[in-house]
Amino acid sequence: MYSLMKKTAVLPNPQEDICSDHGRPLELFCEACNKVICVTCLAHDHKHHEYELITDSYTKHCQKLRECLSPVGRKKEALEKVLSALAERESEVRERGQGVLKEIHQMVEEMMNVLRQSERKLTEQAKRVIDARLKVLTEQMKSAERSLSLLEEIESSVDNILKTGSHQQVLGLEKQMIERMSEVTAGINMEELHPMEKTDFELSKDIKSLHHIGDILSHSSTALEKSQVKKINDCIRTAEKSVSFSLSLVAPDSSLLSVPLSSISCSLVPVGKCDQPIHTTVTTSTDPGVYRIQCNLSTRGTHTVKVQVYGLQLGDTSLVIPINPYLDSVAPVFAIAELKGPWGVAVNEDNQAVITMFNGHCVAILDRAGKKMKSLGGRGGSGNVKFSSPRGVAITSDQFILVSDNHKIQKISMDGYLVASVGEKGNGPLQFNVPDGIAISPKTGQVYVADWNNHRIQVLNADLTFSHLFGSKGSASGQFQSPCDVAVDSEGWVYVADTLNNIIQKFTPEGNFVTQFGSNESGLGELDKPTGIAIDTAATGLVYVSEWGKSRISIFTCEGVFVNSFVREGKQFNNPYGISFDKDGFLYVCDNKNSCLLIF
Repeated sequence: MYSLMKKTAVLPNPQEDICSDHGRPLELFCEACNKVICVTCLAHDHKHHEYELITDSYTKHCQKLRECLSPVGRKKEALEKVLSALAERESEVRERGQGVLKEIHQMVEEMMNVLRQSERKLTEQAKRVIDARLKVLTEQMKSAERSLSLLEEIESSVDNILKTGSHQQVLGLEKQMIERMSEVTAGINMEELHPMEKTDFELSKDIKSLHHIGDILSHSSTALEKSQVKKINDCIRTAEKSVSFSLSLVAPDSSLLSVPLSSISCSLVPVGKCDQPIHTTVTTSTDPGVYRIQCNLSTRGTHTVKVQVYGLQLGDTSLVIPINPYLDSVAPVFAIAELKGPWGVAVNEDNQAVITMFNGHCVAILDRAGKKMKSLGGRGGSGNVKFSSPRGVAITSDQFILVSDNHKIQKISMDGYLVASVGEKGNGPLQFNVPDGIAISPKTGQVYVADWNNHRIQVLNADLTFSHLFGSKGSASGQFQSPCDVAVDSEGWVYVADTLNNIIQKFTPEGNFVTQFGSNESGLGELDKPTGIAIDTAATGLVYVSEWGKSRISIFTCEGVFVNSFVREGKQFNNPYGISFDKDGFLYVCDNKNSCLLIF
């Protein structure tokens, strides 16, 4: 830049107004070559180039230079403002620094005063202990000295009698002197004269707090810019519109930043819906560096979490808001149409939906947006598996698919290749009569199958060997009338959609009856042919039930307390069947007669 400015500062002198090649005046300016030329130059070297009279070109280029100066002026003005802001901030930092240094001095002075008070207190306490012990020892010493003096006096008297007394005097005083010696020695208690006080007192030092009396907290822009927002847990709905979740601020060294609540703000922005931020309330939690976020919102699906600290925008993170169980009418996020009799649905960890199509005699795998990834079985399907009337479906922890089909359970790979097949028509172990819904226990890996026309639940081990079964035909507790579906919660409790008894029954993993719900006489929560059941383990723990009879979804707590029922907003459900949740709390519903899969 300096060399450029230096060149532009050199102006041509008058002697350079004549062309050095042709001796003609330099009257023209070649726009193509950006060069001053003469008419002869134009005829030879600059033919067909755009040119102007030098006076005209000079006026135009001067105007251009003046126009180019405008951004320079603006940049200059901006830099002057920046310099002013920097100088002002420098002054603020110095002023704040002086204030902090003064605070440190005042804090240390206060601590010194406290220490001096502690010194006086400890000194007085030590003196009282020392004086008390010395007093006891002094009294013992005086008593011992008196006793010693008395003994010495008796000893001297006896020695004197023995040396100077006659035989008659010694014999006459013997008894008296012996009694006196016995009396004196008996009156001296040697145990009482041993030192009663010990030197077992000491100073208990507790100065750990003085080794670290404070920190200088610095929240520089550079450090904050490199910090990340980390979501601690998923969103939890606590009321009709209230949701909450936790997050932390992670510094570049992986430590958690703790900042004053007044300096942090958080908002949510629904992805793909609007740019209007939803403001939140930020509170602290019991864990240092972890903040609790709460807000009221009616939107759901993926949201961008935006966090500002001291006005600085940190990197965004995302949050999935699950379906609101308190709404009476809910519009699906996605509707995947033209499915041939969708019956059962399960979702893997990659949010791929596996759907059984009863009328299509196949299994389809779709992504969340509804794009068909592959078809298994059926005409043109992947793999070697064949289906007759696929109904229930579940996905194992090692990503194999279990499908109930024509009195058997088929285990296939995600590519459609048959791994195992168990079962035949009958009513004994490993025999089925129209098996329907399938659920896998997250605790044991056992497979629970709703054996529809045998009116029971059959339980298989993870390797598809027989474990046990429970239930029989009837309407008493623990009996079934054509159970269509089964679900297992995170604790291993088993829920059965007892379709023709119009109830949900809850059992232990072993099949012992616990409770039933869905037959409320008041009408609230009264079920009509429940056909599908799923548990929102990712967010609320609520039990969702699809009703064939009333074409709606009803919601209960795991104890069977009715929460709400909802229908599809706009076009109504038409015999909803299998339902399932993904790991983010999205609800998938097989809308059987409408031939579509709905995602809420």
